[in-house]
Amino acid sequence: MKCDIVVIGAGPAGLWAAKTAAEEGLEVVVLEEHAAVGLPKHCSGWLLGCEFTDKMFAGVKDALPHQKVTRMVIIDPLSGQVKEDVEDTGWGGYLVRRELFDRELAKLAVMAGAKLFLNVKAKELIKEDGRVVGVQTASDRLPEVRAKVTICADGMKSATNSGFAHREIASESESETYPGVKIELVNVREVTPGQIEIYECGDPALGSRSLWPHGWGITLASFSSIKAFSEVRSRRDNLLSRKLASSFPIYVGGFPNRKQMGYFYNHMVRDGVVFVGEACGCSGVIHGMITGSYATKVAKKVIEQGDMKIIDEYEKMLKNSDIYRNPFCYRNVRKNYGSYSVWLERSAEIRI
Repeated sequence: MKCDIVVIGAGPAGLWAAKTAAEEGLEVVVLEEHAAVGLPKHCSGWLLGCEFTDKMFAGVKDALPHQKVTRMVIIDPLSGQVKEDVEDTGWGGYLVRRELFDRELAKLAVMAGAKLFLNVKAKELIKEDGRVVGVQTASDRLPEVRAKVTICADGMKSATNSGFAHREIASESESETYPGVKIELVNVREVTPGQIEIYECGDPALGSRSLWPHGWGITLASFSSIKAFSEVRSRRDNLLSRKLASSFPIYVGGFPNRKQMGYFYNHMVRDGVVFVGEACGCSGVIHGMITGSYATKVAKKVIEQGDMKIIDEYEKMLKNSDIYRNPFCYRNVRKNYGSYSVWLERSAEIRI
């Protein structure tokens, strides 16, 4: 198969790139290795509030159950002390079920003209004279896709040994990962829908944990493993454990996570291929979708002018962007911003 753009991965970054490229009249093919868009889930479903979010979400909100984010509370779980209580002033955005959100984006991309293929795993980048000219897959029904530009959006997996960022653009330190699970919980006590809770303390089992109450009795949380979750839930010496004591998972999904969460790789482009979303090092649904917008702009220009050197503009564009200056790095907020309120206020001002 031949096309203008082939997108590896049907997450928000890849799907937004596919949608916007198809709307520009480009031939787009999207390859998704899993049997369903939106699974496994890798994040809380938080769409950080900013101008891009407002415009984008206006077009999909009626098709999706969603919860407005009203505040973020930073808590010491051992003492129960509230360290920060930050009310929404435009940064809040929405909590959505990621599988439903991703499928809505997939619908929009296909309706715009993109071709989406499930159960097609990208195996290798096809290179000729050092330039990427498409993708070889592990599928007999679609063994390869040739394209003028390849957009790599293989998500958190990209940092692992089998991921394309690890193989093509990232150093060992940039792509170092650790394991984790995303857990969807029912019956978490004393949480308020739309009020994000971040826990900070010196206990490694409790510190950097967070709760994302979506409403409808569902709360998202992340742990290093289901065993770690069970151990925290069984404790009675802290606020987080007491909230989790009567909860039960209805979904558990494993994922790798980068230790340098949120920070872009030093290089985000190769001859013939651009990296978007987690594959270029950024974290956060909205940050990833914005990288998809940039990728489309540059890819269209490359194709129209027939000059592959233009592809380097993508990296320059990202490094001069608001999302590069204000990364989605909530695990390192204190270190970089001093407070969550400063980070969130700056994030609310993100522009494309």
